[in-house]
Amino acid sequence: MKAQSIYIPEAGRIEIREEFVPDPGPDEVQVQSTANGICMFEVSIFNGAEPGYLGKKGGHEGVGIVTKVGKNVSTFREGDYTVCGQWSTIQNHDTNIAKLSLPPRDPATFLVEPVCCIVIALYSYDITPGDRVLVLGAGFMGLLNVQGLARYPLRDLVVADIKPANLELARKFGASETINSSTPEGQARLKELEEQPFDLVVECAGVPSTLASAGKLTRRGGRLAIFAWHHDPRSIDFGVWHMRGLKVLNSSPGIGVDHNVNAMQRAVWLLERGVFDLKELVTHRHQFADAQAAMELAVARPESYIKGVLEFS
Repeated sequence: MKAQSIYIPEAGRIEIREEFVPDPGPDEVQVQSTANGICMFEVSIFNGAEPGYLGKKGGHEGVGIVTKVGKNVSTFREGDYTVCGQWSTIQNHDTNIAKLSLPPRDPATFLVEPVCCIVIALYSYDITPGDRVLVLGAGFMGLLNVQGLARYPLRDLVVADIKPANLELARKFGASETINSSTPEGQARLKELEEQPFDLVVECAGVPSTLASAGKLTRRGGRLAIFAWHHDPRSIDFGVWHMRGLKVLNSSPGIGVDHNVNAMQRAVWLLERGVFDLKELVTHRHQFADAQAAMELAVARPESYIKGVLEFS
């Protein structure tokens, strides 16, 4: 069967290639993509920040429908909806993928993989009831963190960002206080909070300034979770981290999770229950054929941009 796939052959350029996809093997299923997210990982490849990944097929946040099953497969049937991987119209997978209980009303707002990252991160945070938590950065993943953290019995959930609209969403999702860190008032409030440091600080912005301030905002013996991917080297005052005895967590996908737990399947269940809701976070939709323009927009990140999705229709 012929399929189309999106590659990033060089910085700043998308290439759609036609490929042949064979019938699924005996232990595989064939999936027709319905939607796939544009992650900052792919954006970082496209803008040249991660050149080591150039030349590869993009995508890892997909959802799709099973169209064929291998002869040994009993856990999937044609018509089932499932998680899938790359930016391809058709792809084969082994059956070690999460299955959706029901067809999603809107596949573009049912991106399981980002929620899986949050499930893994929440596990690593080691939250105790009554904790005070600060989230630095309210982009797409920061706001998903807020949605998850707001379900815990926290004393405070404070969120700082530079975009008023994102801070408004953070408040809607359960933040007890929001801080616009681009204003003098916001900077003064963060300075004040250094005297009232938090049990857990989650750094989601991925910029030097938030990383530099994160340690000062974490209490002695507290947890500092580096959730964002920092693509460039950073200079840190390790004296602050050392003297405060911080537990520094690299809350990246696959780290700190009980691998006997299927975090991807749990993410499906939490999306189906509405614990995580992407409707207000997916701000830009693009047809698969418009991937070049979609990636250029993701790099430009206009004020209204939170998350872009490729749709396959």
